Amino acid sequence: MGTSKSFSDVKHTMVPNWGPLSSSLTSNCDSSILAAPKLQNIMRNFVTALGGVSIGGRGGSKVGGRSSIRTAKKIGGVFSTFISSGNNIREALASTGLTDIDNKSVGDVINHLIEYCSGSATSIDDNAAKEATRLLLEELIGQAESIDGVQTLLEESFTTSTLEDVIIKYFGYYINELLSKWFYENLIKNKNESDCNNLFSQIKNFIVERVADMHKKNPLQNIDWSSQRADTLVKNIQEDVLTVFE
Repeated sequence: MGTSKSFSDVKHTMVPNWGPLSSSLTSNCDSSILAAPKLQNIMRNFVTALGGVSIGGRGGSKVGGRSSIRTAKKIGGVFSTFISSGNNIREALASTGLTDIDNKSVGDVINHLIEYCSGSATSIDDNAAKEATRLLLEELIGQAESIDGVQTLLEESFTTSTLEDVIIKYFGYYINELLSKWFYENLIKNKNESDCNNLFSQIKNFIVERVADMHKKNPLQNIDWSSQRADTLVKNIQEDVLTVFE
């Protein structure tokens, strides 16, 4: 979930907004079930540590929110191609450079898409964005047993969900991963593993539940995912997600 080095690097970068977030996590790292206001306070401190909704949401923070924007745009482009092609997974994968798929497993496809959407990871932010991509793809298509099965699962997903739903879910996974990578490894030095897992499990569930109830207001149909408009819309969504926890 992180490294001691990453914690140290972030800590020195984030002063003076690091303290309240660190304190709220440390004081609540035990075996208890946290009330919603305590979880909300932790996440509010997280948003503050990013520099606030506007800075963090639009990629202006030095410690997070940049890699997620870049990755979300790539994810949006892949799934937009899938939808516009009439749910043709082979066409969508070809747009990412994966054309020889006859001998590829579903795991191969997921790994390819992780690399395509997130690229190499050289920072904490990159790692959080990449892990969130993996979690999203495993949820959406990880149960498929073949390429055709991937297509079927995505068809079913986009029957009930919009592309904005998927991007919102991605950002929810991302902020949970970023928070975990900042703190988990350091907390476990001073707290027992069970308490740390209890705390971060509750935080994850809280994030997922809160973003699931978000009002959708950024239509993503028929846009050029390499355009400034796509960049603006993705930043709008990340900002909206952070606003939930402000």
